[in-house]
Amino acid sequence: MQQSQFYTNLAHTSSQGDQQAVYDLVVQGTRALLSADRVIIYLFDEKWQGTIVAESVVQEYLVSLGTGIADPCFAEAYVEKYQQGRVQVLSNIYQADLDPCYLGQLEPFKVKANMVAPILLQERLLGLVCVHQCSGPRVWQESEINFLRQTAIQLGIALEHVALFEQKEQARLQAERLSQEQLQKTRSLQEQLVELLSSVEGAARGDLTVRADVTAGEIGTVADFFNSIVESLRQIVTQVKESALEVNLALGKNEQAMRQLAEDTQKQAEETTLALQTVEKMKFSIQQVAESASQAAEVTQTASETAQEGGIAMDLTVQNILKLCETIGETAKKVKRLGESSQEISKVVSLINQIATQTNLLAINAGIEVARAGEDGQGFAVVAEEVGALAARSAAATQEIEQIVQTIQWETSEVVEAMEQGTTQVVEGTYLVKNTRQSLEQIVDVSQQIDQLLQSISKATVSQV
Repeated sequence: MQQSQFYTNLAHTSSQGDQQAVYDLVVQGTRALLSADRVIIYLFDEKWQGTIVAESVVQEYLVSLGTGIADPCFAEAYVEKYQQGRVQVLSNIYQADLDPCYLGQLEPFKVKANMVAPILLQERLLGLVCVHQCSGPRVWQESEINFLRQTAIQLGIALEHVALFEQKEQARLQAERLSQEQLQKTRSLQEQLVELLSSVEGAARGDLTVRADVTAGEIGTVADFFNSIVESLRQIVTQVKESALEVNLALGKNEQAMRQLAEDTQKQAEETTLALQTVEKMKFSIQQVAESASQAAEVTQTASETAQEGGIAMDLTVQNILKLCETIGETAKKVKRLGESSQEISKVVSLINQIATQTNLLAINAGIEVARAGEDGQGFAVVAEEVGALAARSAAATQEIEQIVQTIQWETSEVVEAMEQGTTQVVEGTYLVKNTRQSLEQIVDVSQQIDQLLQSISKATVSQV
């Protein structure tokens, strides 16, 4: 029942796409179900060497997570066997006639018995799941061996699910990117269309001198076609005007036509007066437009200067973040050196414990000799008892020191991990600040372009006045 729940949890975790969570679940669940001292997952590189990427271990034994292992014998003797699904089972590594190089890989971790199963991903050997018994030799049961073999198979399937999840996530991101690009193109077309309608608005009021800006793309084609139509209309109007002049010349030969022309001229004068009044109003409107354009140019210049100041502030922020990252790195190194020093303390405490044990043994031997000596050795007996008591207190103090050192090592590892996460977040913040600075630079460029356009508009309106 527990194994079924374990496999169900493994399948659910793999569906989330978190590879490290899958590794951690496997080592923790396997060690709990097998009651082993240590379970690790070891992944190979292209040279059949690699690193321990996940571990679950009893607190009293050495942590091996992140350790790199280079076994020169593995590629020659074991790769093909593990690719065929072999599960290695050793009840006692010192009675298994192992190669010295393989035995040398196990002894530093106090391994007495172990089981090893291959992790296969699409028939390719990806790594190994290793179960260690460090407290002493152990005879592995057939059910335990089958469980480890099935766990390795399920782990390979889970890794395939994680890979599929990553592919799906990449496809989703690609689709979102394409959607954003399409949306951007649509917005660009809309802006170009609005600009085209604004530039040709004068044609609706009879101004055949307007021209649309011809740009690349579909809107540019429409603008070019519009310009052709307006040019054709202008030519037609010119021809009509020339014809009207010829008619007026013909009418001038007739006196009646001249009187009629005088009346028409009077009417035209009145209409011209009205037109002059209209032009005067237009002049006032154009002056207001020129003033508004000048004010807009000043606002744009101010925005550009503000964006440049923001860019300088961003540069200072990036420098401060980089200094913070360096400080965190130095602190992490010091904490790691503290962890290494605590390991040296462990060695010294172990030596003191051995000395205390030997001292206690000497005290016991001295007590035996005092008993043999009778009354003549009573004075020496007191010394032997005090030595024994001192050895006992030394052993108790040594155990307390060992517990304190283990606590220091555990907390040091957590501090190093927290600092590494903080460094990662600082780097990500640096990237965000740099991206923000690039956006500010783009804003400055756009502001300068708008400033140039507004200056052009101002000059054009002054010319029209």
